Amino acid sequence: MAMKINPINQTTRFNGSRFPQLHLGTVLAAALLPLLFMFSASANANSQPPVWLTEGPVLAQPSASFDVPLDVFATKLYVQVNIAGKERRFVVDTGSPSMIDKALAHELGLVSVGRSQGTDAHGAVIRSDIVQADLQIGGVEFRRVPMVTADFSSNPLTATFIGDGVLGSELLPLGAWQIDLQQSILRFRTETQQLPNLNRAKKLKLYQFGYPFSPIFDVTFAKKARSKAMLDTGAPTYFNLSPADLEGARKAGGVGQTRTGFGSAGSSLGGQAADAEQRQVMLNSLSLGNLKLGAVVSETRDGSPSLIGARMLAHYIVTLDSTAGVAYFKAFSDAPFAYSDFGFSLALGDHISIGLVWQNSAASAAGLKPGTVLTAINSVPVDASSEGLRHALTAMAGDEISLTWKGGAVTLTDKANLLINP
Repeated sequence: MAMKINPINQTTRFNGSRFPQLHLGTVLAAALLPLLFMFSASANANSQPPVWLTEGPVLAQPSASFDVPLDVFATKLYVQVNIAGKERRFVVDTGSPSMIDKALAHELGLVSVGRSQGTDAHGAVIRSDIVQADLQIGGVEFRRVPMVTADFSSNPLTATFIGDGVLGSELLPLGAWQIDLQQSILRFRTETQQLPNLNRAKKLKLYQFGYPFSPIFDVTFAKKARSKAMLDTGAPTYFNLSPADLEGARKAGGVGQTRTGFGSAGSSLGGQAADAEQRQVMLNSLSLGNLKLGAVVSETRDGSPSLIGARMLAHYIVTLDSTAGVAYFKAFSDAPFAYSDFGFSLALGDHISIGLVWQNSAASAAGLKPGTVLTAINSVPVDASSEGLRHALTAMAGDEISLTWKGGAVTLTDKANLLINP
């Protein structure tokens, strides 16, 4: 998720071992590009922080724990959240503050306690209200949670892939959180040692720099190339390199195979990004703290910081203990950190079209071009309904895909993998 934001009113179940292929920024909700916040807690150095920054969120009880089902679709993590006595579907996103659908906030009578202004992933200015809500997860009550409002229910795309809101990173300091896709469970404990999966897990230093306390880790690309990266469960990749980190890793010899493509980096709250050259690179030997991963396929992005994406959760049970400043990564898969694709990504919006095409791929050989509007996928007419969007993304995860557009059609069976097919 990728938005930079500042307050402007201070007074006031995992199925299988791999995710479907989605290029970073493929769609507004599937990639959740607009929602990664680099958040500044006050408008200027001499001002007092807004009240909503200081009075919440808090736990209703000093000791608490829960284990709740964690569902996954298109690399997005979902849990049920109870607000005002009703169950709602929220995305779990460590790269975003908490958010709520504007229509739901109105339905619940939540009043604005502040305003925010920021830029989305592509530089568009976004203005939103801040509200506060009490919510329950697994019977544990979190009070006065500040939430950014957004029009998630206003179109099928965000309604389908985001739902009612986002559980964000400002909740992390309230206890220890464990994301376990091996068993499809989200766990929370105020006493960290009560959690399972800590024995034989790799212990990493965890940093947090200001509200909303997004989890940050040391990363090493090569002997002379080190940086920091954010764990962003809203990013549908293994890793996303910022421009500065890409340059540093390349100069230090940490970058291997590279492929380029052309098309849009995706949509965000401000609209669709312009078509441009895109890159995917192999990091020869990536480490997170003292956890050596080895070769990792990485996407590139326009902004900072670099991101550790949701696909890592298909390899590790991750526990975040913000109070102690540590995280635990327990491996349960030794599969390579790479995924195969047909050489293109989808752009989802008012219609379904080709978003990006990689060079020297099956898609490129078939003559696919960015912007081509599709009329059918696997012989099923496509549309921007919730069912149509889900069908499109499910088809992308298959071993064969048939595409139809006005004046043409192709069936692709050749999936490429950066590790195997440079």
